[in-house]
Amino acid sequence: MNAKTFFITALACVLLALGGTAAVVAWADPLLTAGTLEEGGAALFVNERYEMAGLIRRQPYEDIVMGTSLVANYRASWFEEGTGRKTLKVTFPDGRLSEFDIALDLAYRTHGTLNTVYFGLDPNVLIREDGGVELPEYLYNDNPVDDLEFYFNAESLGLAVKSLMQGEEARTTLDEAFIWDGKHKFSWFTALESYPRPETVSEPLPAGSFLEDAQANMDLVCSWVENHPDTQFKIWFPPYSILYWDKAQREGTTEAILTALEYAWGRLLAYDNVCVYSFLNDRWTTTNLEYYTDHVHCSSQVTRQTAQGMINGDWRIWPEHYKSQLDELRQFVTSYDYGALYSWQDQLEQGA
Repeated sequence: MNAKTFFITALACVLLALGGTAAVVAWADPLLTAGTLEEGGAALFVNERYEMAGLIRRQPYEDIVMGTSLVANYRASWFEEGTGRKTLKVTFPDGRLSEFDIALDLAYRTHGTLNTVYFGLDPNVLIREDGGVELPEYLYNDNPVDDLEFYFNAESLGLAVKSLMQGEEARTTLDEAFIWDGKHKFSWFTALESYPRPETVSEPLPAGSFLEDAQANMDLVCSWVENHPDTQFKIWFPPYSILYWDKAQREGTTEAILTALEYAWGRLLAYDNVCVYSFLNDRWTTTNLEYYTDHVHCSSQVTRQTAQGMINGDWRIWPEHYKSQLDELRQFVTSYDYGALYSWQDQLEQGA
């Protein structure tokens, strides 16, 4: 085989492979790019960061519910039942604020003004440095040329093959998409077993240790509020369990976390189009480890209660009272008897 024939043959193989990849991806349509998922229709959901772009572009909605894996166990239908407005849930596991910024920007570009944006702002997200974007940005921008990348990359092919291999029985409705709580147990034992209790430090962190990252993160959140004054933002702080505060107490970060929370609440409450809710203050839930699978992730029983709470106005933080509400949380988490959480271990050891 001469060089010219080899080149032509190799080129033909490459084009055939690319064409085959594009055909499989287009046929499986793993990212729902071909059209809207009809009411009650089922699909295969395997990767939020890829599939959300198509859902944000094409699904009908007036409201959005956004957040990390702690928001994944919410159903959009709960909000629709309470408000009568079509709602889309947008979640990214371990999501960064910059990723939610990209997703929200796409929602506004494709749907105009939104009525309400619900955003679950994890304390862990508030106090950490934004680690960058894992989203396939070509799916979220408005450049139609680079959308071709979707049909010709290994990630899309992998998603397509996975979708096809899972079969019809793996399909779920959009309302049940990315729900994970059915795969986990929720109990005192599970929560304690899943929580690696740290050693106690000798000196706590200074109160302002997380303020620099909190300020940068709140700058981004507040830009949403300022850029969209006709949207109502309902921002809630999820009900981390009492084990989260046990961890903070032992690592000496309690006051630094509370200081960052007070800063965030103060900034958000300055806006007329923002309501803030702190389910961290719901001690009747956060101290009942029957609802938890680790120190922060809770069951759908709690998420439904939280969704209804926001619709009803429960656990709202008020501009004139937020410092006293923060002080109540501080008093509770600094005086709690954390040793009682582990009393069962002592009883087992004594029984042995």
